[in-house]
Amino acid sequence: VMEMIEKLVHEANDLKAESKKSESEAQAAYEQTIADTNGSVEALQKEVVDKTAAKAQAEKDKRQAESDLVDTVKELEGLFKYNQRLHKECDYLLKNFDLRQKTRQGEIEALQQ
Repeated sequence: VMEMIEKLVHEANDLKAESKKSESEAQAAYEQTIADTNGSVEALQKEVVDKTAAKAQAEKDKRQAESDLVDTVKELEGLFKYNQRLHKECDYLLKNFDLRQKTRQGEIEALQQ
């Protein structure tokens, strides 16, 4: 009977030691998983911050480009109107060039007489 009790005590001690070892391994694995998860969360949070900043910069650049486009279109419209005015003036001068030349020649002849 004593032998059986000693055997049971020995088996209980072995089971206790094995359970403590298994629990320590499980605890270490859990702590490693938590550390890995925390690292991943931090990396993802940093990535979110970086991408948010990049998006804000891209939106700012887009607004600036749109503003520049509006200004450029207005400037082109102004230049187009200016070009039309100059074209009308030049057309008028070319159209009446011969008439003005004849009139001027007549004035020169009148002055010479």
